[in-house]
Amino acid sequence: MLNSSHEEYKMMFEVEEKLWWYQTLHQRVLEGIVENFGQNKEIQILDVGAGTGGLLTFLQKQGYTNIQGIDYSESSLSFCQQRGLNVQKMNAAELGNHFPNESFDVIVCNDVVYCLDSEAIKSTLAGIAKLLRPKGVFLTNNNAFDMFFGTHDIAVGGKHRFTKSTYAQYLPATLTIEKHTYWPFFLSPLILAVRKLQQLQLKLNLIDKTQIVSDVSLPSAGINQLFYQCSRIERRLFDSTPFGSSVFLTIKK
Repeated sequence: MLNSSHEEYKMMFEVEEKLWWYQTLHQRVLEGIVENFGQNKEIQILDVGAGTGGLLTFLQKQGYTNIQGIDYSESSLSFCQQRGLNVQKMNAAELGNHFPNESFDVIVCNDVVYCLDSEAIKSTLAGIAKLLRPKGVFLTNNNAFDMFFGTHDIAVGGKHRFTKSTYAQYLPATLTIEKHTYWPFFLSPLILAVRKLQQLQLKLNLIDKTQIVSDVSLPSAGINQLFYQCSRIERRLFDSTPFGSSVFLTIKK
């Protein structure tokens, strides 16, 4: 992230349990876990790039006990400690060198690798493959489609936007994409319009790049609830949708 990274993490920490986007993402992760492991709450779960700990907190509230995470940011670790979570400082690209005596049923890596260079992405995914148990599940959300590039990408240091096929190019041979969906589908025209406006403003130098912050902010309660319900209906109606600013993948070993 930019030099305001601590402020970015602080913004995330303050809204992560309330913002429609995080709530939807956390529900998608839970659905992926339940689909593969039923109501077994004792499975081993690792969150790679735990951020401020919102997902781990959510899973903890769902009754999962064997959960832990890693992150490389001191700000992230500080906020995770405030939540009483087991999160270690670790570089995701060096994941394969750690946890010599552990393996995991579920590994989650949400919105992390888009900030890495190509070699670091390969190293991160190789480490995940190494630590994932046979028949384990790797759940991952990532920025999708270059057309959705906007100020958020600049604010968080994003280097990539993916499709299913471009993400698959980084996967080691032991991992296979089983399911994928682009989301949010219903809201994608609105998001795309905002991002296209941002692209125009950037092109015309109407935005000071040194003052850019991410899109992580809580709208009014009514708008937040509307967006959440749109995403909830979308999940119920469709197993997979073809378009959106993010791509969520279920990957098996």
